[in-house]
Amino acid sequence: MFSEIFRFELKYRRARAATYIYFGIMLLMCFLSVTTEIVQVGNGVGQVKENAPTVINQLMMILGVFFTLITSAVMGVAVLRDFEHNTEAILFSTPMKKSSYLLGRFFGSFLVLVLISCGMWMGFMLGDLMWWREADKMGPFNLMTYLQPFFIFIVPNLFVTGALLFMSGTLSRKSIVIYTQGILLLVLYLASQSLLRDLDQKQIAALLDPFGLRAFSFTTQYWTPAERNSLVVPLDGYVLYNRLLWIGVGLLALIVTYFGFSFNVVRGALIRRKAAPEQFRIVRPEQVHIPAATQIVNTRTHIQQLFRLTWFYASSVAREIPFIGIVISGLLLLLLNSINMNELYGTSSYPTTYNVVNLIQGSFSLFFLIIVVFYTGELVWKERAVNINLIVDTTPIPDFITLVAKFIGLTFLYVGLMLVLTLCGMGIQAAYGYYKFEPAVYFSTLFTEALAFQVLYTLLALFIQVMVNNKFLGYAITVVFFIFVQVMGNIGLEHPLFQFGSGSLDTYSDMNVHGHFVMPFSWLQVYWMAFAAVLLGVAVIFAPRGTESLIHLRWKVGKLRLNRQLTLYLGAFAVIFISSGFFVYYNNNILNEYRAKKAAQKRQADYEKTLKQFEYLAQPRIVDTQLKVEIYPDRRDFTAEGYYWLKNKTSAPIADVHIQLNPNPAIKVEKLSFDRKFTANEQYKDFRYTIYTLDPPLAAGDSVRMDFKETYDTRGFVATGSNTNIVYNGTFFNNQYFPGLGYSEAFELGDDNERKDNGLKVKERMLPREDPRGLSQSLFGDDADHIRFDITVGTSDDQIAIAPGYLQKEWTENNRRYFHYRMDAPMCDFYSIISARYAVKRDKYNDINLEIYYHPGHEYNLDRMMDGMKDALAYYEKNFSPYQYRQVRIMEFPRYSNFAQSFANTIPYSEGIGFIAKIDNPEKDIDYVYYVTAHEVAHQWWGHQVMEAGVQGNAMLSESMSQYSALMVLKHKLTPEIIERYLKYELDRYLSGRSFERKKEQPLEKVEGQGYIHYQKASLVFYALQDYISEDSVNAAFRRYNKTWRFRDAPYPTSADLLKEIRKVTPDSLQYLIHDMFETITLFENKTEEATYKELSKEQWEVKLKVSAEKLRADSTGMETNIPINDWIDIGVYGKDDKGKDKLIYLKKHHITKKDNEFAILVKEKPRKAGIDPLHKLIDRHSSDNTKGLVQK
Repeated sequence: MFSEIFRFELKYRRARAATYIYFGIMLLMCFLSVTTEIVQVGNGVGQVKENAPTVINQLMMILGVFFTLITSAVMGVAVLRDFEHNTEAILFSTPMKKSSYLLGRFFGSFLVLVLISCGMWMGFMLGDLMWWREADKMGPFNLMTYLQPFFIFIVPNLFVTGALLFMSGTLSRKSIVIYTQGILLLVLYLASQSLLRDLDQKQIAALLDPFGLRAFSFTTQYWTPAERNSLVVPLDGYVLYNRLLWIGVGLLALIVTYFGFSFNVVRGALIRRKAAPEQFRIVRPEQVHIPAATQIVNTRTHIQQLFRLTWFYASSVAREIPFIGIVISGLLLLLLNSINMNELYGTSSYPTTYNVVNLIQGSFSLFFLIIVVFYTGELVWKERAVNINLIVDTTPIPDFITLVAKFIGLTFLYVGLMLVLTLCGMGIQAAYGYYKFEPAVYFSTLFTEALAFQVLYTLLALFIQVMVNNKFLGYAITVVFFIFVQVMGNIGLEHPLFQFGSGSLDTYSDMNVHGHFVMPFSWLQVYWMAFAAVLLGVAVIFAPRGTESLIHLRWKVGKLRLNRQLTLYLGAFAVIFISSGFFVYYNNNILNEYRAKKAAQKRQADYEKTLKQFEYLAQPRIVDTQLKVEIYPDRRDFTAEGYYWLKNKTSAPIADVHIQLNPNPAIKVEKLSFDRKFTANEQYKDFRYTIYTLDPPLAAGDSVRMDFKETYDTRGFVATGSNTNIVYNGTFFNNQYFPGLGYSEAFELGDDNERKDNGLKVKERMLPREDPRGLSQSLFGDDADHIRFDITVGTSDDQIAIAPGYLQKEWTENNRRYFHYRMDAPMCDFYSIISARYAVKRDKYNDINLEIYYHPGHEYNLDRMMDGMKDALAYYEKNFSPYQYRQVRIMEFPRYSNFAQSFANTIPYSEGIGFIAKIDNPEKDIDYVYYVTAHEVAHQWWGHQVMEAGVQGNAMLSESMSQYSALMVLKHKLTPEIIERYLKYELDRYLSGRSFERKKEQPLEKVEGQGYIHYQKASLVFYALQDYISEDSVNAAFRRYNKTWRFRDAPYPTSADLLKEIRKVTPDSLQYLIHDMFETITLFENKTEEATYKELSKEQWEVKLKVSAEKLRADSTGMETNIPINDWIDIGVYGKDDKGKDKLIYLKKHHITKKDNEFAILVKEKPRKAGIDPLHKLIDRHSSDNTKGLVQK
């Protein structure tokens, strides 16, 4: 019987068009994902080829998650369709075995599903063979690239999801339960994603993910581009464990299905109640009272119908177990994500309301879509699902009321869900001991932005369900449409008037609330709500009533519904839709300049093609800047006027001064002149670039004054990409808004692919270290060396304006506050202007004034920042040089960007990275607030006292030296265990970062703006260096470097100048470290193979270790080769402290010259574990096997 059922299933599926449609969908989606920009998921980046094994593997798995819908359509209904077609009574009366029936259905459907899914690898393979693919982005063809991930990941995933969905459909006999089961799988996948934030939980995440994506990511997390281009993911380690675990779950689901299934036509309840005996009473016909029907149909009747139907539809969904299950699943995911909310270096943030709202939206966004898609379809088909639609259709209820009731019923559910989420969010806040709930923030996001999304897509889904008149096809079209909206920008449909549901309140800030985003969001919602209302009206016209299902027949009936009221309704909302669209277009495209992505790229390319000829043309340099800036926060405008003194520092006259304005069209220059005769050549004004010819030319050593006045005028609103520098509260902009000198490389296209698309050659990121052109300009550009600086800033009377310099005067005039700042010595040509409603915390370190300007309510970490400034100043002045200023100021700015930045004696600091950090346990939490503060203070030395050249390796002299300086301050403040945890995060980020290098990985001495190198690798390298040669020796090298280059103009120092000082303090026996750490990419493969101990006496134990040590040298793609090892490496032994935690009881460097080594070590405390390089000072891709628990002999 098994074979008959199995063959019947194959025959049934072979005859259905859906089977071929599913195959075609998979093949087409996979084909498009590798051949076009329409579908872009995990494509190759930088050096990783587009058909690299890891890229194909990841693509296949991600798309496989989406294709779970197809799995549910094939596997979930294998048994369910017998009940839907009412054939179960016939089938179950035949003498067949339960095992034959279930296994025949399952394996027949599963085989069909596997064959359908072959469209995935076929689509990828076919796409990679297309002739239009760019050869330099492709690797060699290898069939295993497509087959291995299919059989290791996709086929097991099909089995697991198929078995679970088969179980759900078979036991519940409800289609909605099948979809709920799929949602639970998705919850597990998302839950595993939340665990990835913690380094110690990645292994758990790798096992927990039912689709294997986390196991894949964990296995390949540190693979280099060379490995990603050549290696397929092996079936071992956590990939193997994950596959075995979930195949076991699939087998368990089949066992549960077998024992839970019964051939009874009526399902048994879990708890059976004894039926009460029915009571009958015999009556005569004349005793039966039939109430008289009142046939009154008016507006009041329709209102009553609307209210009653709305309540009926809302309550029927709310009572459904699957709906409750979906909501509970989402809430569980929300609670799980709240454990590691907004973590940085494993340290969480205070659960401010905006953080919790972001958490809710991030955790629940997919569940919002699921509820909208499935329950809109369920309600549209509710009457037809139970075969009462013809009865209902005979009732005097207008189609408009029926559809509107379903829509309003769902909307009520959404409102209720928002209330539940709000209460849950407040509960999370209270659980963390945070009671500033801010209901207005919950309302302004959940009840506007999130609710608007649900309402719009509910109306869209309702329209689609009515028009296609097929529930499952309606589901599919709605989901495909949603995906299409997400990728519309890839095919040029970027304008918000094209993208359904566009409009966002963007980033909420405690400082600026929703700011200027409210206006464009509101108008776009009016636009799309009107459009959705029109869709609802059209749906009323085509709503099926009776037995007519074809659309042309429904149109014949629908024309009769197009009465005066419906016509007015459609006309009114069409007018609102068109007029609001015109208003958005007027603001976005007429009052402001709008460019699509491709057009913007072409403009950048044209800029380079036209003006590149002027890049290295000799120009004067700014030596003096005086400005008066008027900021109008309520209008988001400013005016700036003042002058530069320009000096010719070259040896030849300069006739032409090239002025580059900021490309933002909102900036208008009202005046620009020189204190001598000049003519303006405006042939390049389209690029905001003008050439001024001076008469007479500017002689060598001579100076000229350039006066200018410019305005920043905010006109109307832009729908997307609006300016977040000039805002109502928290304005923060820098000197890039003011005129600059000469050609700016910053305006060029940087992405290699975009350059090729626009007819440009691939370019290097930075000039070579020895290039004289780069040596003549600092990291801040070539407009100036050091400048004298004077600025007056005006702002509204409730704000404080801050700029570099010492406050000379503060006054109020015409209800505006003014602040005059002046520097008493030359500074870098790099300054910012900030204005906000601040509270101020003040303190002093020796004679240095310390100030923190912060948003009231963000007092949590002010003391940590103060301590960071004090400790940093103390350490740097002691070890490097005196601090050059009399003040340090920190100013909070809105979290539109999450960074801190060091200007002369001023440090803008985002509200998103330090002001709300929650550091409760000093023995566990990494105090990154203290660390970031120390890092930014260090820039007053490395970047301001000493400016480096604009060549390869320059970030090592600013960012890397600041990393080391701050790390030393941290070292003297925190415990060694916390430092070890910090370095562990840095190691993880460095190894992960090099996996996705876009061009080529450089040694630290030649770093090219690669953050994972000049931040993360530098932390590891410099910390190890001071461990090898001593902290004092490294500081001595820094001190001499500072003394040599302090406050010097061009030519500027390079990384070679610092390395020269480091060599002087490094012993001959350790000179190899400089080559390994700075000049090459060197890694280690250290491992403890065996670790045992033996008790010699009550006060002495012997530890024996067998360790392996390999030294590797990598090229720019990550290709590694073994090199001879001749290194000093730590061997360590751990015991326990009084709290039962690990404690180092032995740590000593041993000279290692071969791969396999044995050590015998005597310790005076009972050992617990031991190994090689236990503190992870060396860069090791598999550092988790460095130590091992000891076994007693």
